[in-house]
Amino acid sequence: MTGYFGGSENQTSSVVNFDYTHFLCESSREHWTFFQAMRVQVARWRRRNTSVISEEGCRFPSEAFTVEVSHSLSSLYSDVSNLITLIEEAKKQHIEALNIMLPYALDANELEKIRRKTQVEIVQFQEERDILQVTL
Repeated sequence: MTGYFGGSENQTSSVVNFDYTHFLCESSREHWTFFQAMRVQVARWRRRNTSVISEEGCRFPSEAFTVEVSHSLSSLYSDVSNLITLIEEAKKQHIEALNIMLPYALDANELEKIRRKTQVEIVQFQEERDILQVTL
């Protein structure tokens, strides 16, 4: 889901790729009850309050990023809310750039809302795959 872009195992890079399309596909397979959804929300609230990132057992910082955001994203949230969460977590982990692969392009209002909430530079590329290039 994530990895280094423009780096190697020996040369670390602070650019991470995140496949939001993959996240959406995986989350669409889940069918949650009300109780399960509430339990997930409480767990997210607790994690945000403790905000301790455990990179134990992770080989790359991108893996730590994936683990952390997998607990924060939800198919119950809007795409804009999830993308803001991704960007905020990338800031916490001192990632300089984030490439987010999307299943579809965002409209100008959605992009502006993300920019306003996160104070980052975003460029959207619409080619074979839609990609958001976020510079933190």
